[in-house]
Amino acid sequence: MKILLVSEKSAGHVYPALAIAEKIRDKRSRKDSVIFFNNSRFFKAYIQSKGYSAFGSTYKFRNFLNESIWRCFEAVYLIIKIRPGRVIGFGGRSSFFLVLFSFIFGRKTSIYEPNLKMGRANRLLSCFVKDILRGICSLDKAKNYKVIGIPLGKNIVKKSKEKLKKGLNFDQRPVVLCFGGSQGSAFINSNFFNFVKRNKDNLYQIVHITGKNNYSHLANSYKLVDNNKIIKDFCPDMSTFYNIADGIVSRAGALTLAEISFYNIPAILIPHPGAFGHQRINARYLGNNKAAFVFNQDDFNFEKFEICLNKIIWDNSTREEIKNNLKKIKIGVSYEDFSFNSII
Repeated sequence: MKILLVSEKSAGHVYPALAIAEKIRDKRSRKDSVIFFNNSRFFKAYIQSKGYSAFGSTYKFRNFLNESIWRCFEAVYLIIKIRPGRVIGFGGRSSFFLVLFSFIFGRKTSIYEPNLKMGRANRLLSCFVKDILRGICSLDKAKNYKVIGIPLGKNIVKKSKEKLKKGLNFDQRPVVLCFGGSQGSAFINSNFFNFVKRNKDNLYQIVHITGKNNYSHLANSYKLVDNNKIIKDFCPDMSTFYNIADGIVSRAGALTLAEISFYNIPAILIPHPGAFGHQRINARYLGNNKAAFVFNQDDFNFEKFEICLNKIIWDNSTREEIKNNLKKIKIGVSYEDFSFNSII
C-alpha cells in the first residue's frame, strides 16, 4: 500500500510528517512506499535527501483562484499517477485539493493538525474526512478527533550537555538559544541582539538561528560581541542546540512547542502576529499553564522581556516551576514513544 503524506511549505508541516514517515517505514520494514507532496523546492529537496519520493509544483503566483484551478488538476493527476491507498494531510491551502480529491476517490484519508486552533484548510477538510488527528487537545469539543501528540524525529534525543558544549568549544556559562521559526523573524532577531548588546558582562553564551534574510547583517554585528556564540541562518537539525540550551527565545509554532516540551527548557515565546492567530493560541496555552513567558509582538515591552529572560536563566524557582509545568502538559512525543497504531 502506498501512503501519501501531504505537507505544506513550512517546517511545522514537514517535520511531523517526516517523523510519521520514519515510523511507517520502520514498522513496515520498508515494504510500504511512503510518498510526499510538498510545494516548496527547499523542503522537497530536503525530503528527497531523506530517501523519500516527493511531488508537488511550486508556483510563482499566489493568486487564490488561479492556484486553486491548477491545484485541482494537479491533485487528480497525482492521485491517478501515485494511486495511494492511504492519505494523511498536514494542513495548508496548497494541499487542500489533494486531500479532498483523495477522499472523493475513496482513499482512506485523514488530516493531522498540530496546533490548538485548526487551520482553515483542515477545518474545511474535517467536514469530509473520518479521521482527525490532533497534536494538542482540541478547543472544539464537538469534533470527533484523536489526540496523538506531536511526533518528533529520530534525531530529537537527549544527550550529555557537557560533552556537546565541549565539542562546540563552549564553557559552563548558560546558553541562550534564539530562533524565529524556519523563515526567521526580524523582530525577534532585533530585540534579542539588543539584549545581547546590553548584557556586556559576558555572562551568556549564544546560539542564534537568524533566518536567511537577516543572517549577513547579524553575522557582521555579532563580530563586535565577545560572547561565545554560534550564528547560523538555518539549522535543519536543532537537537544539539536544544540539548545545550538553558533558555530559549522563539516563535510559538506547534513543532517548536513540542521540542521545548520534550527537552524541558524554560522559554520566552513571541508568537507570530499573523498566521490566523495559531501561534498566539499555542503560546497562550503554555502561558496559562505557567509553562512559558509569552510576549505579543504588537505590545512588546523590551524591559519586561529582559527581566523575564534573566529570570528563566538565573532564578532557580522560576526555572523549576516552568520545567515542572512543561512536564505536565507534555506536547512532544519522542520517536520511540510515538504510537504507530495511532496513525494507521
